[in-house]
Amino acid sequence: MRIKALLGSVVGIADSVHWGQVLSSPTAYGVVEVEDSDGHARAWGLKVLANLSDQLVDPPKSLKVTREIAMKSMEERVTSLILLVPVGMVVYVVMLGEGRVSLKRGSTLSVLMEKPGAISGQVQEGDMMVVMTKSVSQLLTHDETSTLFDHSDAPAVAEKMTIALHSHPEAPEGSVAGSAAIIIQVKGLIPIEEERTAMLNGKSPAVDVSLKSRGKRAWQTIRRIRPRHFHPRDIKRRLNNLPDAWRRPMMPITIILIILFLLSVLLGIRRQMGQKVEARVAQVLAQAQYAFDEGVALLELNPVKARERLAQAKTDLFPLRESLAPSSLEGKAVAKLYKDVVDQLTVAMQVNRAEPLLFYDISLLKPSAAISSLGSDGQTLGTLDVRGPTVATITIPAKNGKIVAGGSSFVGAKLLTVRGDNVYVLVDDGIHAVSLRDGKTTPLIIKKPSPMAGGDTQWGSIVGMVSYGGNIYLLDVGKSRVWKYVATERGFSGMSEYLNPDTLPDLSQGTGMAVDGGIWVGTRFGGILRFNQGRQETFTPRGIEPGLGKTIVVATTEEDKHLYVLDSDNKRVVVLDKDGVYLAQYVWTGTSIPTELMVSERLKLILLLADGKLYSLQLK
Repeated sequence: MRIKALLGSVVGIADSVHWGQVLSSPTAYGVVEVEDSDGHARAWGLKVLANLSDQLVDPPKSLKVTREIAMKSMEERVTSLILLVPVGMVVYVVMLGEGRVSLKRGSTLSVLMEKPGAISGQVQEGDMMVVMTKSVSQLLTHDETSTLFDHSDAPAVAEKMTIALHSHPEAPEGSVAGSAAIIIQVKGLIPIEEERTAMLNGKSPAVDVSLKSRGKRAWQTIRRIRPRHFHPRDIKRRLNNLPDAWRRPMMPITIILIILFLLSVLLGIRRQMGQKVEARVAQVLAQAQYAFDEGVALLELNPVKARERLAQAKTDLFPLRESLAPSSLEGKAVAKLYKDVVDQLTVAMQVNRAEPLLFYDISLLKPSAAISSLGSDGQTLGTLDVRGPTVATITIPAKNGKIVAGGSSFVGAKLLTVRGDNVYVLVDDGIHAVSLRDGKTTPLIIKKPSPMAGGDTQWGSIVGMVSYGGNIYLLDVGKSRVWKYVATERGFSGMSEYLNPDTLPDLSQGTGMAVDGGIWVGTRFGGILRFNQGRQETFTPRGIEPGLGKTIVVATTEEDKHLYVLDSDNKRVVVLDKDGVYLAQYVWTGTSIPTELMVSERLKLILLLADGKLYSLQLK
């Protein structure tokens, strides 16, 4: 579909110094104004219009191309050059020099442009676009222009504008030399199929008008030179009237004619279907090009919106890319635009591709040791080797490691967390505390609830342990609970539930948790759960391309501005803000599949646990 426009134009009196004119072609509209103190304004203006006409034979495919056409046609003596190019329901507008472009929608007239630049947008049926040169915009203010409409159509508005200009008290000698304006009113849509049919018949809308003006005789002449088509029944009836001597030899001819007729019908149907496909491709290309142009323009101003528009362009083009033949003209056009979209989307998505580097091998401290669990507090990283069993710490900036605890009392250890000068280790019977100052272990500073207590006061299956604000939180996927132990002067309080009684989330698929004042839980169904003050809050990641896999592990702290998501299925770490908006991702292709991550925004470091060793990625 394309815009069906009703036009109104305003052109002032020209002299040797001032000249203005309106551009109206099948592919574009616009205005030009020239000032030349040497007295050749008209010659320069006609040169600009000729250049524009040559370059606008085919409609521009993008806002960028439209701007390039205007720039190539621009001359030093031109004070206003404004182009308006409709592509489907999308309009590209480019302004060089001075002037004004306004849009009237409903009862509101809004100024779109008053300075040089390029914009694009989608119009609606009933809209009016007012494009005026420097002379007109300097005389008629926005409010004065608004009074010209009063439910009038484009030609009537143009007439009122002409009167307003000539009667304006500030107009020199009652006229405005070199002024020009055009009003484009969107009256409806013209199907692309109708335009293509006209072109195939060797006609255009302009040719049709000229033919009608020649009267009935011209139409009769055209009809006489058209080939006459017969229905098969007519052919058969005429053959039956032939003598027998003629009938038999004509049978093969009859069959051939019928076959040719059927073939012509099939070819006609195929041609119509092809035209519909071409029209659909053209429409999708125009929409995708518009989304692409808008996305590129927004990259620096609004990266989130830019990613949305580029992703929309990719979504629009993908079905065409899969269905069209790569060697066809349409297939080549779609493939080129799709590649441009993917390239820009990669830039907009902040996709950082790098292989994780080996950061630390715990076997350097103890032969055959392998890290099974991590915990951190600032620059101190705690590690647990369940096979040893061994507890060690690593100073992250210097990569200095040392063993701080281990032995039989740590048999059955599963998880650990670090807070201040203590490492807390979850074992079968409870939680041990290891002092980093003297290496002393305080056994079972928190005891596992006794089975005799019954009910939900027992632990189920603990998969996450975090120390925050001196308190300890346990993620229990067996009971779908988050247990909380509050720090006291003598140790820790008894077990309590973090979640409110009316909050009953399903935590059975949890992979671990992070605490920053609220609690974040990664899952094995590709979701992220967020809790605050004991209540679940809605959290929906937005803008991630491709979508998250099934196994999700999260990491953040109260010091971190962002949430970091380990997406093992897609071998990447995705960075979100804490409202769920996508920011960046770090992608690798190696064979290792990390199971845990720790992040330090202060040190600009991502640490990944894979195959019992620590690997690192640099944050950008």
